[in-house]
Amino acid sequence: MKLFNHRKLYDKDSLSLDEIGDNPIDFFKKWFKEAEKSDQIVESNAMTVSTVDESNKPSSRVVLLKEIKDNSLIFFTNYKSKKGKAIDENPNICASFYWAPLERQVIFKGIAKKTSDKYSDIYFKSRPFSSQVGAIVSNQSQIISSYDDLLIKYDEFLKENKGSNLNRPNHWGGIELVVQEIEFWQGRENRLHNRVISNLRDGKWEHNILSP
Repeated sequence: MKLFNHRKLYDKDSLSLDEIGDNPIDFFKKWFKEAEKSDQIVESNAMTVSTVDESNKPSSRVVLLKEIKDNSLIFFTNYKSKKGKAIDENPNICASFYWAPLERQVIFKGIAKKTSDKYSDIYFKSRPFSSQVGAIVSNQSQIISSYDDLLIKYDEFLKENKGSNLNRPNHWGGIELVVQEIEFWQGRENRLHNRVISNLRDGKWEHNILSP
């Protein structure tokens, strides 16, 4: 199945080096807020996280960004999942956002680490009770006999613990991506897209323009 004729004209906006400012995280927040305001973007905080496991095999999946800090991004996962184990083996990860209606992409590279237990506990308590149960009963990334069996396990736990104050399981919590590099991409006409890359060196951000 050839897709040679799948083409789109990019002409919504432009991006210059001067717009980035001293801290590219602040510029990312600006773009993120614009993505949040777009009626065409369902989940502006959906980001693709890529990891490499102990066998040097890459994997990518979409997770939900839960906090933007001064120099890091935070999401949550089961530490025993495929991505959790890969991060234990190799903390170098990549996270990317693609907001098609705005013709924008942002790519982050950096080092991943677990958040503190206290931080993970606070977020776990903020989740709906049903989502807390899901985190407890699901052995993420593990092979299961059937989806129906998982639902039975979920329903039984829900009935037995309804109204309980659940504790966060130790194998579930936050991952903080400490950012070392950010690339901003703005679609432009004739595939001459705007690309600006920011690298953190000795505590200061350096910005450069990349050829498309």
